Amino acid sequence: MITNLGSPLTDDQFQQLTSLVSGLNRDQIIWSSGYLAGATSQSTYTNTESNAIQTEQQTDIINNTDKSSTKALTIIYGSRTGNGEMLAKKMEEIAKEKGFKVNLQSAASYKTRDLQNEKNLVVIVSTHGDGVPPFAARELHEFIYSKRAPKLENTTFAVLALGDSTYYHFCKAGVDFDNQLEKLGGKRLVQRAECDVDFEEQADKWIKDTLSAFSGPEITASKPTPQFTMIANAKPANKSVETVRYSKKNPFKAPVLEKINLNGKGSDRKTIHIELSTDKALEYQPGDSAGVIPVNSVELINEVLQTSALSGDTLVETNGKRISLREALYSEYELSKITKDVVGKYFIYCPNPKLKKLIENPEKLQKYLHGRDVVDLLTDFPTKVNAEDLIKFLKPLQPRYYSISSSPLACPGELHLTVGVVEYENAGRAKKGTCSSFLSEVEVENEEVSIFIESNPGFRLPENNQTPIIMVGAGTGIAPYRAFVQHREELVNSGKSWLFFGNRNFETEFFYQTEWQDFIKNGTLTKMDVAFSRDGDDKKYVQHRLLENASEVYQWLEEGAHFYICGDMKYMAADVEKALVEIVEKEASLSKEEATKYVDNLQQEKRLQLDVY
Repeated sequence: MITNLGSPLTDDQFQQLTSLVSGLNRDQIIWSSGYLAGATSQSTYTNTESNAIQTEQQTDIINNTDKSSTKALTIIYGSRTGNGEMLAKKMEEIAKEKGFKVNLQSAASYKTRDLQNEKNLVVIVSTHGDGVPPFAARELHEFIYSKRAPKLENTTFAVLALGDSTYYHFCKAGVDFDNQLEKLGGKRLVQRAECDVDFEEQADKWIKDTLSAFSGPEITASKPTPQFTMIANAKPANKSVETVRYSKKNPFKAPVLEKINLNGKGSDRKTIHIELSTDKALEYQPGDSAGVIPVNSVELINEVLQTSALSGDTLVETNGKRISLREALYSEYELSKITKDVVGKYFIYCPNPKLKKLIENPEKLQKYLHGRDVVDLLTDFPTKVNAEDLIKFLKPLQPRYYSISSSPLACPGELHLTVGVVEYENAGRAKKGTCSSFLSEVEVENEEVSIFIESNPGFRLPENNQTPIIMVGAGTGIAPYRAFVQHREELVNSGKSWLFFGNRNFETEFFYQTEWQDFIKNGTLTKMDVAFSRDGDDKKYVQHRLLENASEVYQWLEEGAHFYICGDMKYMAADVEKALVEIVEKEASLSKEEATKYVDNLQQEKRLQLDVY
């Protein structure tokens, strides 16, 4: 029992102090001791030696406080395009400023056995395609659903989910992690955030709120005093040469240099090659994508206005500005596709029993959404809405992303895109893809396209230019490989390269044929195998060409080759991965399970990289 004997405090002061301390936990008491020690520095002493001793004691106490009050926080991210990793690093930086001891881990390198020891855990994960976790998070995802998953009664967690609401299973990977961590006994600290493609503002707020929740009592961390160095004859920065950062909110207006239809005569499809001037204002690497800001077609806008019986001249408030409804529909809102979120919001204005029944049946709703647009929704479930109501249930118009098909070394000041123009018929109406149609209709003279760069660190050429590469793509999936091969042509002593390309017809859909022939002639491209599925009686696809060259493909892999897949995720990419497992199984005389592990290791080592959609 602590008494007031020998204390400089009065009995009342001592009683107040002991009463205060009894209500504090250990961390709060330690913090308070540091605070009181710091307060003593405000007193004046005439004895210099006493001051020095007190300062030393104060420093010891504060340093000790920092060490003992710091909380451990593990942040695991599963990212495909790099957005999840970027947010995880941002959270790490802020957490360290708040005094946390942070363990930042990619889900790909995280040791699953460590999960049982986590006290404070954050998972930031994107959803790949239609409900699948990215490869980096696949093993951890499988582990928490397995029989080996530990009980997590001592774990407090929070989940940030990234996704794209145009997919039916929006943010499913994040939902899976959040639900399963709770089932394992973990305590959810804050509600899961489900971020759409416009994630920045919502994610930043979630990070701030989550760290505050993890902090509990304020954590104090000693920060070094900023050091300022005087530079003789320093001149103010020249603002005219400052680098402008272009982004989704501040896109670069790129003049159109050239536009070519890549399909031959007689094709019922249109694929355009479009060249844009960047004036060296945009920096990108082979493998990156360009975000294109589109506008809706006048035809579709007129259909929406006609179906809703609204005037395009009506003024509406959107994004802090008052503009006409026609202008808002042109550049602000999605019209060519609808999501379950849009349908749910529309139901508020249209409580139609048939619509309610559709919403309550996930399978039928998912089927209904495919290929339908706002006009279909207004037609199938008619109701009276005003202009303000209309824009309330619509989604903001989003950029479309296209793999860049040029190398900045080969095409300085330019950026090339390979775009398949989407045209189809659904629900009795002819329809077009918003952005592909916009790009196909822009004029070369005096027109600009608003673009920005979307970095894709998960789809990169090897750091060692001598490393062999195998590239597999179908249709417009050829785009990044044109950039890869152009880039290697500009470098000295490039390694071997092998391209597998597939499409429907040789005559009409062999994209960049003469360029590939030139690359083979000059040795930049070592080999090329093609598969045109409609040219023969038996349909041949790129996976069949891989299997036909199984021995050499495996030999290249054993030599350290990097393997790339670009194209349709659901069919093409899945079939190519399956073929790759078969090749390893056969050529290495392994079991299917061992061959699968071999291919998984390629992806783990970033030697197997995918750019799929």
